[in-house]
Amino acid sequence: MKILKSVKTKIIIFILTLTIIALMATTGCSTRLSIAEEEIKDLKIEIAQLEEEAEKQSDELSDYDILTGNLNKLLTTVYYGSAVPETEGRSKNFTAFSMFYMDSFYFVTAGHCIEYNGIKYTDFKFKSNTSSSWVYPELLYYEADYMNNRDYGIFTLSNLRTGLIIDDKDTEPKYVLGNFERKLNFFKGFDHAEEGESGSPILSSGCKLVGIVIKNNTDYTPINEVTWAIDRLLGEQKLDK
Repeated sequence: MKILKSVKTKIIIFILTLTIIALMATTGCSTRLSIAEEEIKDLKIEIAQLEEEAEKQSDELSDYDILTGNLNKLLTTVYYGSAVPETEGRSKNFTAFSMFYMDSFYFVTAGHCIEYNGIKYTDFKFKSNTSSSWVYPELLYYEADYMNNRDYGIFTLSNLRTGLIIDDKDTEPKYVLGNFERKLNFFKGFDHAEEGESGSPILSSGCKLVGIVIKNNTDYTPINEVTWAIDRLLGEQKLDK
């Protein structure tokens, strides 16, 4: 990108030089000075625009390098989840993921994977993208406020040791990770999430956690809804002690 910027700048300077020479040969001294000043101003503006464009492209390449360099590791944090209704009915399958917060690891999924249309689910089990073994986490808390985008479930497991890092600065949704079992995606842009991908993690351009897929449009549950719930749970635990 620096090479491209340098070539463009040299071309502009060369053209400007020729223009100034031509002007000096055909106009008066004061007129030449005035036109030259205007040309220099225009040159500075164009150079600034080129530098801004080059910097933006460089940032995009940097984000892409972060993603491709860590994709396999990121996918290990995504899980295939399954649960059965407390009453009769079919089992429910969904996506979940692990995350790190306040020195602990948690499983997170969409709240309507725990309760939907008056049906509650139980006996949860998760299986990582990179494992054939099931784990059986404990449900800590959930909200199934689907309409208001407060739709999440929080689980704990004592031996969980890996998880996505939360992005505190860049909260703009960029990517979605999926589980292999759903056969819908393992990586795609946020605005291409489909029905059936509820519970998938949403990442920022820096590949950190910013939200949870709950609908097949641009509505999602921000991850701070989950962290606020964890903060409340930890506060209640301190009071109990």
